[in-house]
Amino acid sequence: MRGVTAPAVAEIRHRVTDAALGAGLTAQDAEQFTIAVNEAVINAIQHGGGSAEVTVVAGPGRVTVAVRDEGGGIPAHITPHLPTPQTLGGRGLWLVQQLCDDVTIDTSTTGTVVTLSATAGPDVTSGT
Repeated sequence: MRGVTAPAVAEIRHRVTDAALGAGLTAQDAEQFTIAVNEAVINAIQHGGGSAEVTVVAGPGRVTVAVRDEGGGIPAHITPHLPTPQTLGGRGLWLVQQLCDDVTIDTSTTGTVVTLSATAGPDVTSGT
């Protein structure tokens, strides 16, 4: 989906949850993955120019979501870490990394792409 803005975030969450469940993730894993994607999308909208492009790819046992923005990139001093409890905000990237099996962040002065993946348990692909 191109041009995703805040009003469309709920639809993205539904699509991601459906894709994750369709790929064989448990309900709990699908929910956690959806929370991570939500954080990435909100970050892209807030810090990356007001909208995002979201691509969802699901297959047996795996779901991958790419969130792209056209902002100025993530500054070098911003790292995925858990801030102190007194700090407002700043937990999105840390949370994304906690809730996903694999996360890549490619950032430059012309935008950022956050790619998140989750894998179902071994019984999905092996048929057992």
